[in-house]
Amino acid sequence: MIDGTTIRYLIVGVVNTVIGYGLIVLLQYGAGLPPLAANAGGYLVGWAASYLLNRSYTFRSQRSHREGLPAYAAAAMACYALNAAVLHLALSWLKLPGALAQACGVAAYTVSFYLVNRYAIFKHRSC
Repeated sequence: MIDGTTIRYLIVGVVNTVIGYGLIVLLQYGAGLPPLAANAGGYLVGWAASYLLNRSYTFRSQRSHREGLPAYAAAAMACYALNAAVLHLALSWLKLPGALAQACGVAAYTVSFYLVNRYAIFKHRSC
């Protein structure tokens, strides 16, 4: 069964994904950046919004920014490394088109980052 926390995460995730993925595509195809650079730009913008929304709305965390923000940043970087690895594999080994490869990276990042946020960074509490 999906609980309230998961639903809130999905709502924030949809908003964040539309913004982040939209920016990735804009940077890659509109500005002509290489896929990995475009991907980084999209995630940098998304991280700030994601931290604030997930801390206050999704997980309703009371953890201080002083403790939570560095942990969040470290988790974001680790999940981004997974994203970059998936993107690289999708582009170079699977020879997927850029947009589809980006979507694979986004999926890997989203699932891993949810699990880390829920069970480590914001330490889920019952709704």
